Amino acid sequence: MTKYLLEGFEPQRVLRHFEDLCAIPHGSGHEEALADHIAALAARRGLETIRDAKGNVFVRVPATPGYENAAPFLLQGHLDMVLAKEDGVDIDLEREPVRLILEGNVLRADRTTLGADNGVGLCNMMALMEADDLIHPELELLFTVEEETGMGGIESFDMSLIRSRRMINMDCGDPDVIVIGAAGGAKYSLERKCESTPVSGAALRIEVSGLLGGHSGIEVGKNRASAMDLLGRVLSGLCTELDVRLAAMESPTVGNGIPSRLSVTVVVPEAQREEAEAICRSYDKAFAAEVNGIEPGYVMTVTEAVAAAAMSAEDTRALADFMLLIPYEAIRRSHINPKWVLCSGLLTQANYEDGLFTGKFAIRANRDSYRDAAVERFTALCRITGVEATLLAPYSPAWPEKADSPFRDMCRDLYRELFGSEMVVQVEHGGVEPAVIAREIPEMDIVGFAPKSRGAHTTKEHFFVETALPFWQMLTALLERLAKLPE
Repeated sequence: MTKYLLEGFEPQRVLRHFEDLCAIPHGSGHEEALADHIAALAARRGLETIRDAKGNVFVRVPATPGYENAAPFLLQGHLDMVLAKEDGVDIDLEREPVRLILEGNVLRADRTTLGADNGVGLCNMMALMEADDLIHPELELLFTVEEETGMGGIESFDMSLIRSRRMINMDCGDPDVIVIGAAGGAKYSLERKCESTPVSGAALRIEVSGLLGGHSGIEVGKNRASAMDLLGRVLSGLCTELDVRLAAMESPTVGNGIPSRLSVTVVVPEAQREEAEAICRSYDKAFAAEVNGIEPGYVMTVTEAVAAAAMSAEDTRALADFMLLIPYEAIRRSHINPKWVLCSGLLTQANYEDGLFTGKFAIRANRDSYRDAAVERFTALCRITGVEATLLAPYSPAWPEKADSPFRDMCRDLYRELFGSEMVVQVEHGGVEPAVIAREIPEMDIVGFAPKSRGAHTTKEHFFVETALPFWQMLTALLERLAKLPE
C-alpha cells in the first residue's frame, strides 16, 4: 500500500491525488504521462472523456441523481509545471518525480519547483471524479496542456464542447481570495549579434544572487528586486566611467519569473581594475540599502575571471543601455485599488556568449491599450539599441473583470456563511487561461480561487497544506448550492 507523506492532513481524497501527480513528471510539453493517469482514472469511473490532438483532457462527470436538470458547471486547471532547480541539484525533472519535503504544515520540493502551480487545482478535480457522496450538477473538467509556455493547449481546445456558463479556475486566488480578472500580454525572444574579438586586461565576474524572484505576474508590484535591473545599472555605471567590454552574461535558462540571479564578465584595462572594483562596491552598498527588508538573501560578488574575447565597447554600451532602460516592474496600477498592477514589463532571461546576446521579455496588461503602449515603447528601445525582438506567439487576451457577476456574488455570500468572514476580491496580474474562455464565450461567469501556495515558477515554491480542507469545504458546498438552484 502506498505510503503518503500527507496522510495526517485532510481531505485525504484530495491530497493523495496531489502526491500521485507529483510522482509523475509533467513539465510543459511533456504532459502525456499525467494526462494518461487522469484519463485512466476517468475510464475506471466510466466517465465520458475527450482527449484532443493537442493533449487536452475533457471529462464529464454526471450530475448527482436527482439533480440532472441543474446547469452544468466547468472547473479548469493546467497539467504542466515549470521545471526549475537550484544549481548542483542532481535530478532530471523531465524523467524523475518531484522530491517532496514536509515542514510542519508546508509542503515544498527538494531545491526544485513543486508543481503546486497547478497541482493544487488538478488534485481537487481528480477527487471530484470519484466523489459519489457529494451533491453536484453535471461537472465539466478541463485539463489543459502547455499553459506555462503560452497557453497553447487552451487556445487549441474546441470551446463548442463546453456547455457550462459558470466556471472556477484554480490557477489563481486563495481559499479566501476570489479573482475576477487577469492580464493578457506579449512575450518576446531577443537577439543581438555582436562582433567578438580577442581581449586583454583585467577580467571581472560580477554576480547578483540570492534574490527572492517569484512569479512574473503574482509577485510583480511588490518591489522585489530583479537581478537584471541591478546588474544593468552596474554595467551602465561601469560603461560611463571606464573602457568596458562585455565578455559573458549568464542567467538561469529555465523559468519565466523575476530573475533571482545574473552574472556578467567584463574586461577593463588592467590600470582600471581597482576603479572598476570600487564602482561595484559603491553599487553593492546602494543596492543593499535599497533592498533592506525586502531581499534578505541579496548578495553581490566580484571575482577574478578569465576572458579571451569580448564584444566592442560600443556594443557593450548599447546592451548596457538596453538593460538599464527596459521595464522590470509595474508600469500601471489601478486607481480603484493601487495594489492591482494593470501593466508591467519584465526581462526574464539575458545571456551573452561568443558574439550573441539572447534573452526573453514579457509584457503583461489587463487592458489592451496599456499593452499596446508598452509594446510601442519596448519596440522603440530595441530599435535604438539594435536588439531584435521576435514575438513568440500572438498577443494573449486579458480576462476583463465584470461589474455584474452573479456567480462572484454567490461565492462571496457562501464563504461568509461558512466561515464568518469576507472573501477578498482581486484582479490578478498573472496570465491565466480563463482569458481565452472569456474571449470565446463572453457570457461565461468566471471566478478563480484555490488552495494557498506561493513561490510559483521558483525553487522556493510551497503549498500550505492546511488550506486544502477549507478550500474543499467551500468547493463542495458551492457545488451543492449550484445543483439546487432553480432551473
